[in-house]
Parts: sequence; structure tokens; C-alpha cells
Amino acid sequence: MELKFRDHLKGYSRATYVKDDDKAYTGGSGFIDCALGINPFGCSPLLKEALESFDITRLNKYPDFPYRELKKDLASYWRDVAEINADNIRLGCGSMDILERLNKIFIDRGTKALGYCPQFTDYMTDVEGCGGVFEYAALGPEKNYRFDGEELLSKLDDGHRLIYIDNPNNPTGQVIPLLEIQHVVEEAAKKGVCVVVDEAYGDYIGKEESAISIVMEHRNLAVVRSFSKGFGLAGARVGYMVTGRLIADYYSKVEPLFIVSTFGQFAVQIALKDEGFLRDSIRRIRDTKRRILDTLKGIRALETDPRVPIMTLQHPSKNVDLYEKFQKHGVLTEAGEGFVELGKNSVRLRVPIGAEGIIKVIKKIEEGI
Repeated sequence: MELKFRDHLKGYSRATYVKDDDKAYTGGSGFIDCALGINPFGCSPLLKEALESFDITRLNKYPDFPYRELKKDLASYWRDVAEINADNIRLGCGSMDILERLNKIFIDRGTKALGYCPQFTDYMTDVEGCGGVFEYAALGPEKNYRFDGEELLSKLDDGHRLIYIDNPNNPTGQVIPLLEIQHVVEEAAKKGVCVVVDEAYGDYIGKEESAISIVMEHRNLAVVRSFSKGFGLAGARVGYMVTGRLIADYYSKVEPLFIVSTFGQFAVQIALKDEGFLRDSIRRIRDTKRRILDTLKGIRALETDPRVPIMTLQHPSKNVDLYEKFQKHGVLTEAGEGFVELGKNSVRLRVPIGAEGIIKVIKKIEEGI
């Protein structure tokens, strides 16, 4: 029997930089965990204290659809930089869930999306999973992989349905200036192209740097955020999108009713009250990351921002498997080969709790250069 699967999926294989490796999720016995993009300092202590007040009987009921209180809290959280309300907010099971649904309303078989690389691999492969074509502008060593908006726009044509930009960038941790994002949005609008700005790591930068601050000025802009990174709630699986009514109304056509769990809603509403935790996390990450960057000699770091807890490290020899080098010395990272335009001599390294252990390992690896 031959089942009638969608034709374009027959030769399709979903790619991801996340490894099928238990060590990446448990930290591995004796390993320094610098792999998945979580907050190394956990989540807000307010949440830990509030857990005792969580009514377990709520789990026997459906969540509070349409999440009016959570959307109200999110609008309040952004009130200093954006006049948004519940109609501008859509929720998801993590930011990736929202990105997949955006693809569902924009991507048909054979249609094109545009981005730059290296960036978040899973989004690119989801475009292909929808039958679309993902095209990109390549970041290169001549500018240390710094984003170039003009280079991206030079590849934009009338055949593109949307532009995808992750900011801060995954895997380099660089931050794209808001003015550059705005320029891309304005040029894309001239061709009727939607711009999706994925700010999964956006809680590590100032609110005034977020594209949410300009979202009400541009009907073709959607900004996607996650509680998995800065707020330290990867296990709660909550993401949200802020956009104008045009995109929000179309998104409602493919939006499930009860997408955020009762506990996820409870957790993020508590976390939003503790911006001090975010500020402290950024300070500690910045200090640790700068110490790591300052110790580099033979290995180089690609363009990055010290506030963002991820960075890409690159060995000068393309023949060196840097992921294996780090693992051999007891450090878990994400392999560069999981990101388009990077090779095995690169890794994405997430800042650990302390710098001492990783600095020792880097020095050992650099002894062979």
C-alpha cells in the first residue's frame, strides 16, 4: 500500500542543529553545558516562590482562552515603547510554533522566503517543509559574519512572500541595529513582502532596540518572541507574536484555541513581573562572556554582542572538528555544521554559569594551533 503523502515531502528531510544526544538535555555527567540556548541562571526566584500558590485543580480545566489577562500583561510590559493591545498579540507553544503558523499563511508550494545565513536552521527547513524555497544572503568572513541589510535587500524580488530575520542572531549572538531592521521593513513593504523578526533572544537587549517598538508603524512587520531564553522558561513552552491587525487577523485563521497550557500561562505572568531578574542575568552573562572573549587567541569569535549568551567560535583550520574538540575536553556545544554557511571548525557556545572552566578548555584547544 502506498499512502498519499504530500509530494514535496518525499525527498525532504528536516534539518536542525539540535542533536539527538541525551547529554545536550541533561548536561551530561561531568560536562560543562554550553549547548542549548537557555538562561544559564535559571528562572525568576519569584516563580519559585509562587509555585506553592498554584492551584493544581486548574490542570483539570482548559486554559483561559482567549488569554485576555496574559495579553493584557504583555501589552503592559511593552507600554514604554509601544502602544499595543490584545488584538496585536498572538500566542504559541514557543516561538517556533508561531513561526510555523506564519509559514502556513504565507508559504505555498514553490513560493519563496528570503533570509540570511547563518541563522536559525529550523525556520529555514520549515519553509521547505511547507513546499517553499528558502533563499538567503550569505554572511562571510570578510566582515566577520556581520549582518548587511543592503546585501539582503539586493536579493529581494517580487517573488518573495516574506523575509525572515533573527535578531539577536542565532548562532553568532550579534545584534542588528533597529534602524537597519526598519530600513529592510520599509523596502520590503514596497514589494508587498512581510518581514518576520524572530527575537527569541530579544530579552537580552533593551526594549527600545526591539522591532516591537516600531511594529505599529508597519503593516508588513511581525515580531516573534519566546519565554524560553531570557526568562528561563524553556520547559513552559510559551511564545508570542506582536503585529498589526492585518497579519494578526490572518494568523487567527490558523491559530489553535488552547495553545498555551494553564501552567505556562501562570509561569510567564509571574516572570513578567521580575525584570530585575533579566537585568541581573544580562549583567552576569556580559561579564562572563567578555572574560571568555578576552581569552581568545588562536580561536576567533564571530561578530557578537556581549549581552547575548550565545556566540560562534571558529578554529583557524577548516579541517578541525571544533565540536569534537570541545566534547573531548568535557564541554557540550552546538556543532557549526548544523548552521548553513558554517563548517565543522565552528561551534555555537552558550555562556555557562562561570567562565573559569570554559577558559581552561579553550586554552588547551588553542595549544594545538
